[in-house]
Amino acid sequence: MNISSLFRYCILFFLNTVLFSQNLADDVIWNGVYKFYNYETEEAIDVLTKARDNYPEHPAVHLTWATARWLHSQANNDIETTYQTLNNDLDEIVPVYEALIQKYPNNMQYQLFYGSAIGLYARISLGKKEWISTLLNAWKGFNVIKRVNVESPEIVDSQLPIGIVEYYAGLSNILVKTAVTIYGLETDKYSGIAKIENAANHGEYSWIEASSVIAFIYLWVLDRPEKSLHYSEKLVNHFPKNYYFNIMYIESLINTGQLKAAKELEEYLKEYLKDLTDIQKSWYLGYISYESALICYHDGDFKNAQIYLSRAIENYDAELDIILANAWLLKGKIHDSQKERKQAIHAYNKCIELDNFTAAVHYAKDFIGTPFDN
Repeated sequence: MNISSLFRYCILFFLNTVLFSQNLADDVIWNGVYKFYNYETEEAIDVLTKARDNYPEHPAVHLTWATARWLHSQANNDIETTYQTLNNDLDEIVPVYEALIQKYPNNMQYQLFYGSAIGLYARISLGKKEWISTLLNAWKGFNVIKRVNVESPEIVDSQLPIGIVEYYAGLSNILVKTAVTIYGLETDKYSGIAKIENAANHGEYSWIEASSVIAFIYLWVLDRPEKSLHYSEKLVNHFPKNYYFNIMYIESLINTGQLKAAKELEEYLKEYLKDLTDIQKSWYLGYISYESALICYHDGDFKNAQIYLSRAIENYDAELDIILANAWLLKGKIHDSQKERKQAIHAYNKCIELDNFTAAVHYAKDFIGTPFDN
């Protein structure tokens, strides 16, 4: 072997070693990600803690580690402890990303995860209703991600947060639209949807959250359950133990007329609820009670539907009030179907009071003026 061949062999060996290491790191990190989305959060934390030691320069490892610890705390601790855990972990990983950016200033993946980490501070401030801090942290994080999108448009993952902002702006008032326009973004909700779907279909790291967001929008905001079914089914196939993904899937099945499959899934989810943590049970009891009510409604069993709706409303303890809005809407529709107009109007008003962006609120406003006709 001559010197030239030996040199070429050494270069190829070095490159293959680096690529193998990167692929191995990806496999390990994705193993952790799959575990925490399947509620195996303790195992995920263990996997990702070791991955941080073994692959400290992998762009995703530090943020996924913090996410795993956040999800574990959400399922097992009170809200204040959860916020403190996330805040402490962000305080730890943000300087790590800053150092990596200084070392590799042209690597936009580090910028992407850095911006995402900064943005998570806004989630803490939002939960505490500290509005100035929420806006400041959201602005800082989004600024970084917007730069990634402009300088490296091939990084599809950056389209998820941008799509969410554009979508929200499309639903909002002129002040929000003007603020978003200053960033050079669209204020059309359909432009936002296109970006979110692109991330769901082609994102390397963002496809899970993007699929969850777009399934949510199609199911509960745009009332397009057939579109939601595509994404929620994909999520459940990958993460069968994720209760929230299953809730979107079962409702998509119900609202596309697949009651047999929905009933089979309903039985599984009722049984699986017993295996969750006490905090998770308090979140999801209201959710699955509503889905049972919806199945009874489609079967024409209004009596049991109302029993399940009462259980859903009385036991509702989730942060998002989307299912609650749908429960009040369904309650009103059943009252209207039974010519109980006074009770129906009361239920529609309770739905409207929630004032979220869901189709349920829109329908409730319609049925206040014109009774629902089954």
